[in-house]
Amino acid sequence: MLTLRVDRTPNSSLALTNLLVINAYNLPPNVRHVIINDFYVFTVYPTAEFDRALLGTSKVHRQWARLSLNQEVYVEPFLFGSRGDTLFYIGAMDIEVKFLARATESREEYDADEMSILFKSLYNDQIFSLGQPMVFEFHGVNLELNIVRMTVLDVNELRNPKDLPRLVQERQQQGHSDRTLGPLSRYRGPRGEPLVCGLLFGETQLQFAKAPDSNIRLKGAARSSAARNIIKPEFKFEDMGIGGLDTEFSAIFRRAFASRIFPPAQAKKLGIHHVKGMLLYGPPGTGKTLIARQIGKMLNAREPIVVNGPEILNKFVGQSEENIRKLFAEAEKEYKAKGEDSSLHIIIFDELDAICRQRGAKSDSTGVGDSVVNQLLAKLDGVDQLNNILVIGMTNRKELIDEALLRPGRLEVHVEIGLPDEHGRLQILKIHTAQMRANDVLGSDVNLKELAMMTKNFSGAEINGLVRSASSFSLNRHVKVGSMDVTAADVADMKVTQDDFVQALGEVKPAFGVSEDELQLCHQNGIIHFNAGIERILTDGRLLIGQVQKSTRTPLVSVLLHGPAGSGKTALAATLGMESEFPFIKLISPESMVGYSEPAKIGAINKVFTDAYKSPLSVIIVDDIERLLDWVPIGPRFSNGILQALMVLLKKPPPPGRRLLILATTNQKAVLGEMGMLDIFNSEIRIPTIRDLSSVEVVLKELEVFSPEERHFVINRLHTDGIEQHLSLGIKKLIMIIEMARQDPTSKLEKFMTSLNLD
Repeated sequence: MLTLRVDRTPNSSLALTNLLVINAYNLPPNVRHVIINDFYVFTVYPTAEFDRALLGTSKVHRQWARLSLNQEVYVEPFLFGSRGDTLFYIGAMDIEVKFLARATESREEYDADEMSILFKSLYNDQIFSLGQPMVFEFHGVNLELNIVRMTVLDVNELRNPKDLPRLVQERQQQGHSDRTLGPLSRYRGPRGEPLVCGLLFGETQLQFAKAPDSNIRLKGAARSSAARNIIKPEFKFEDMGIGGLDTEFSAIFRRAFASRIFPPAQAKKLGIHHVKGMLLYGPPGTGKTLIARQIGKMLNAREPIVVNGPEILNKFVGQSEENIRKLFAEAEKEYKAKGEDSSLHIIIFDELDAICRQRGAKSDSTGVGDSVVNQLLAKLDGVDQLNNILVIGMTNRKELIDEALLRPGRLEVHVEIGLPDEHGRLQILKIHTAQMRANDVLGSDVNLKELAMMTKNFSGAEINGLVRSASSFSLNRHVKVGSMDVTAADVADMKVTQDDFVQALGEVKPAFGVSEDELQLCHQNGIIHFNAGIERILTDGRLLIGQVQKSTRTPLVSVLLHGPAGSGKTALAATLGMESEFPFIKLISPESMVGYSEPAKIGAINKVFTDAYKSPLSVIIVDDIERLLDWVPIGPRFSNGILQALMVLLKKPPPPGRRLLILATTNQKAVLGEMGMLDIFNSEIRIPTIRDLSSVEVVLKELEVFSPEERHFVINRLHTDGIEQHLSLGIKKLIMIIEMARQDPTSKLEKFMTSLNLD
């Protein structure tokens, strides 16, 4: 190791060679590279005419290696392989260019390809390091170059130069330039960064780009490295606390970011323009706003501007439009100065439907909403188009957004953020229980996979609520009611168990999906198979469920269940719906719309169908259609508005890839025929009443009210009385009679037969 004193290079021409000057007698023969202060590596120019005590450096060398004139530094030969270090070649190198003199102005457009050829001829076989600056004379002008990205390859890998493009691509996909490079990792810079260096050779791929703070004009240059590396390496949504959105993110990346990674010249060859806007929509709680809050973590760009829709609105005339213009002001300024080298500006609108509703839809006289939409349209796709912006809108009411905003060139990419599937729910559960696992608070019996299966139709927010609820049950076990004291031992022993999650499932219910409580009420007595017809009805219903699931030709199947009142139509429809195990099962019933006006009823019915279209498989049960239509036999009258809405919705096929089964019930089939509704349904199923005593006996046996002897006596007595000749009784009424008789144990036989008297 030598101790030399830093000095200037003997002349300015040597300063442009990127070489350090050293006395030839200070180095062993054929050694061309040295390392200074155990980190900064240079190629040297050995000469016997230079002072042996000095090290000749240029100003740029001293600035990068943190050297001062007359400073003593440690210098030793740098030989690949001398300390177990593998020889590395530079596979690819990205270089940012600017004028060395800041005030330099030139109208000349410099050819990046010509620059690359000259660079290789001048500096071939020199050693370069990541982050190294240098001076480069081109067309009589001194340029400052800065190496901002480098992909290095092991000499053992690069056996055939033809393999270079493939190897470079593999390394760049792995983020290799930002990683420690094997044995060279033992060299550390002042900030602890590892040494990344290699030899330039004839096959090295060079990319020249305009530096962000430069006014130089480059022809055929790549976009700056900082602009191209938009997405951070190894980025995952799960790392940001967002699970179950891998597919959606792939779509977002492909449409919004992929074209921005490639050089503008390549995008120009394809004749494509960058996507300027996208809309994320879906049910509440699925992660749209969470993406808005966390999207900055995945970008190597400036922090996104996140604004809530209502914040744009202002009571002063013209101020709302001014607020829109301010959001785009910085992007406009940078684009005018730097053009395509401008960095990406992301503007995120949460609750977009608050400011961008259909123009002309509001009845107020201010017109503010329309003006805001017009201003946003002008900024997205107006006369002065910007190519450095990406507007992301969030809403759960896509149908309210003005159509002009949703066309190509504006918010053209529409990504539905739906409810997570089982794999997504498992990811979300892992995220929300990560702290519990890290602190050993999660019980060993907790099975997250099983919980993921049990949380069908839960959104991400609802799963978070489920975890909080389970935690509250766990905490409650350690709280002494009355004193409310918690001991240290209680805290140390606290665990969140599987039972806590099971209890939480009874407390936290999904807002979207299956109306389990309503459906359970519809068939709380179960299905009693009092004759073979009931089993046949269930079999036909299961076939229709299978048809909806599997058939590619019938995405919509509608079935009308008709029969007398109390015959069990609603119970059968609810049973079929629950047996389908579809993600979305909803009941539309008159009971849920008591007090609604006609427009309110139409809106509520339409919302159920709209929600159903968001699920891949859905069941809608429309109960008592004649009651929904306000039909009564006296008058008669009915709601034509609701009738027309139902006729449209019952025939409307779901969106592509979605399937819908509609089960409707009615007591008045003839009335629906007069209204023209019967032709809408694909199939009809008649629900029979009880017409024979054998069916009555089956029901009595199922409900276990009478002993076998009593049951035999009752059936014989009814047969003797000839009741079977005019028997036509709904199962619902028969169950009511039997339960009424159960309440009078002393004379239940007499009570039952008296109540069953149909005369």
